[in-house]
Amino acid sequence: MDKEKEKVLYILAIVLQAGIIIYFVLRSRMQQRSKAEAKEGAAADDSYESMRNTAISITPAQLKLNIPDSETLVYGLVMDCHVGDVIVTLTAYITGAANIYFSGGGGRTGGGKNPAVGEAAAELVTLAQNYVSRAIRVTTTELCDPGCVRFYMLTNHGVYAAQEQLIHIEDGSSAWILLFQKGNEVVSQMRSNSNGSVPH
Repeated sequence: MDKEKEKVLYILAIVLQAGIIIYFVLRSRMQQRSKAEAKEGAAADDSYESMRNTAISITPAQLKLNIPDSETLVYGLVMDCHVGDVIVTLTAYITGAANIYFSGGGGRTGGGKNPAVGEAAAELVTLAQNYVSRAIRVTTTELCDPGCVRFYMLTNHGVYAAQEQLIHIEDGSSAWILLFQKGNEVVSQMRSNSNGSVPH
């Protein structure tokens, strides 16, 4: 019976975390509806793509990191989560910097300026180190498929990626649950600390 209760509580925790992402998605949609012209929406899409590409291409040198070539260290994580018709992209770095971008436009930057957000972001990237062996090295960084979450681990030896279906995270069968939960913890901290909001 105790195991059944634990399973129920676990599922409830996953649902709660999913609700946090949905909150940001709905907020983004409301911001989008306030735009009168489709041209503005297209510009927002271009802005999202540009910000996401910049986030993935950040180098250790830009973060002022000196990583020995003899080891492979994850210094950044980009997590794309496909919710409905919107993709939520969380970026986090070992320095504590963190940002959220929405494929439909809008987002939140500078989250790492808040100590709680910065700590959560650094912990997320540190945790990602344990998942590099489960990922594959990639040279392209496409968006995730519908109903999926994709992790891009930025290392001094290239970018590693892995994708998981959200249904497997929700039912507790995924090996990526802890990383997904930690990512949602960063999102939750950024929601609680509204400094750095960037409306589009």
